[in-house]
Amino acid sequence: MTNQEHFSKDTAQELNSPIISRHKMRVRVMQALYAHIVGDTPAEVVFSYLLEELYEAAKVEAPHNAEFLKELFFGTIRNISQLRSIIEKHLVGWTWERLFMVDKCVLLCGTYEMLTFPDIPLRVTLNEWIEIAKTFGTARSAGFINGLLDAIRRSLSQDPNSSVAQKPL
Repeated sequence: MTNQEHFSKDTAQELNSPIISRHKMRVRVMQALYAHIVGDTPAEVVFSYLLEELYEAAKVEAPHNAEFLKELFFGTIRNISQLRSIIEKHLVGWTWERLFMVDKCVLLCGTYEMLTFPDIPLRVTLNEWIEIAKTFGTARSAGFINGLLDAIRRSLSQDPNSSVAQKPL
């Protein structure tokens, strides 16, 4: 089965599912971000090709989840330089250039989610992105993502004015 056939089969299963979970949305946003970066493809094109159908289905089922998907994707892209800067401050013994591309995408999305969505507890955000790293990353990705996202969380929680400091763990 080709990647396109696998992707299409997954899309059909997701859209036929009675509930499109935020986990599935996170996975698809990470994949779309990867396509945007690696393919140097405009965000709007990637969204229409990889996320639009899921977005439209979610709008009918749970509009707040549809907005979550859209904001996670476009917000991550809009703030990519700022997010990269935050992540780079917490890299120990690594440079941005040495990171596996999937790990970069997971870190960018996870950091953006931590900073942006006040209704999602930090523990949920961390666990979701660690699980995605387990599925799509290398054998060491999950531990690396866990340590780095937690370091970012702890650092941002030190500032009482930070949105992260206001969120429940």
